[in-house]
Parts: sequence; C-alpha cells; structure tokens
Amino acid sequence: MKISLGLAPLMIAGLVSLATIPVAGTAAAGPELSGHMQNFTLAPASRSRAGVQWKNGNGKVVGLDDYKGKVVLLNFWATWCAPCIRELPSLDRLQASLGGDDFSVVVLNIDREGKRKAKRMMRRLKLKNLSLNLDREVKVAKTLGVLNMPTTFLFDRKGREIGKLEGGAEWDEKESIALVKYFIDNPGHADTLPAFKKKKK
Repeated sequence: MKISLGLAPLMIAGLVSLATIPVAGTAAAGPELSGHMQNFTLAPASRSRAGVQWKNGNGKVVGLDDYKGKVVLLNFWATWCAPCIRELPSLDRLQASLGGDDFSVVVLNIDREGKRKAKRMMRRLKLKNLSLNLDREVKVAKTLGVLNMPTTFLFDRKGREIGKLEGGAEWDEKESIALVKYFIDNPGHADTLPAFKKKKK
C-alpha cells in the first residue's frame, strides 16, 4: 500500500514539476525481484546522488557523501502515513542485522512539525537501531522525485541511485535481504548502466 502525497496538502508543492525522468537504456542484470520486492524498480540509468543532503536529529547537515563506501537504503516516512509506520520496525530490524561497514538504513521524516513529532513516533515504535533524520521542507523528496509515501531508494557505494520501491514492505524478509545483499556483493552494477540524461523540455 502507498499514499499519494497529493493527500497531504501543502506538504510537497510542485513535486511533479521538479521530477526528472531517466532515459531508458539497456538494464544490467540484477537481483531477482519477488515477494516483498516484486514492485522494486531498478534504475535504468546511472545517476550520482552523492550531493543529496538533509539534517539529522541534532540539526547537523549530513548526506549521502557521509555514507561513501556503503550501500544505503533511504526511506521517506511521515507520522501521518500508516504504511510508513507499519514498515519502520522492519527497517529497524534490517539495520540491526545488516548495518555496518557495508550497509546503512537511513529513515528520513518529512513531517512539517519536524523533530518533536517524529522523535515521539520513533520512541513509540521502540526503534533502537535507526537515527532521526529530517526533511521538513521536503527538499530531498523533491530532488529525488518522491510522489508517494512511503518511498524507499537504494544507492550504491558511490552514491548512485540503483532502484526504488514505492509503497510499504517488510524489509527484513528474505527477498528484501537478498536484494540488499545483491548490491553489497555487486558494487559494479551501476557501471553497466547507460549514463543518466535529463529529459529535454
């Protein structure tokens, strides 16, 4: 299940107009997409997102550059999004089982109310392995072209976008873990993709 951001007035104005569409190319061989990952969409082109930044719970600016050398799963969530809340505990368990030198889960909250509301929800869900990160002005969501909630992206060790899933999932199920491990074990996946090109207006 996923929630259109159009149902959250004033949350993400102008999102569609800012989204860019990759030019289709010959996709590289990838992982088997089944079960919870059957709707995961592999990126058709290689595109660096290393410059994407947000604020952590302490107000410090961080971004994908800070995770260089790791595969990163970046999840957008909000307290008003029921599917987001359902999947957060599984993301917490995924971080507990795979998080380390090769992989990190980053959950990015887009609530307008910001830190207080998001932190309260994370405490309520007893998330012990995930840190608070905030995209209160939805700048990162706009940059990445998020249209539905939840949306989760995977980036390779060089900060290149390698795929995304719109809608909730159980991220600690075998299909989800296999997907993440595939990209941990195949760091050159994006090297086989054509370069990203912006769609001409």
